[in-house]
Amino acid sequence: MKRYIVPSFAALTLMALPLCAGNIVNNGSFETGDFTGWTTGGTFEDTQVVSGGYYVFSGAEDGTYYATLGPVGSDGTLSQTLSDSLGVSYTFSFWLSAVGDSPSDFSAYWNGTQLLSVTNPNTGNVWTQYSYGVTGTGSDTITLSFRDDPSYIALDNISVASSSGVPEPATFGLLAGGLIALALRRRRA
Repeated sequence: MKRYIVPSFAALTLMALPLCAGNIVNNGSFETGDFTGWTTGGTFEDTQVVSGGYYVFSGAEDGTYYATLGPVGSDGTLSQTLSDSLGVSYTFSFWLSAVGDSPSDFSAYWNGTQLLSVTNPNTGNVWTQYSYGVTGTGSDTITLSFRDDPSYIALDNISVASSSGVPEPATFGLLAGGLIALALRRRRA
């Protein structure tokens, strides 16, 4: 008779938790080499996805590609609507690199609520992370607004990930399927 070791429900839950921590932003590091997954708006001239060194930037914070944001005269925007879980706590974060050009500005919004607004942002030309705790409503929109008349602001590694330890619905589905498979396998033994 074969003996199977069946992990406990708690062990299976702990194994599944990393699945819930994944980034739900589509193309958050621009690794498609373009703005796939994003809605662009406003003044979008002089805004592109690049790799390697560009202007004063030495390269991406994450992966190969990053965005350089340089609309002149008025702001451009990037936005994305996310499917998330109602009431779940998330961390919305992104990385900026800027040299304090004037005039320039950068703002970040969660469902129209402003989380960040900086004029002439200056990170000393190093990648700097900005993070905010937000709560999911089931469908949430992130919007980034920017302008840099004389040059560029660099943007990379935009992420919205569960910070509450509560698995996403898809994780529950995977966990339930695994438990059913284990129960059927154990029944056959």
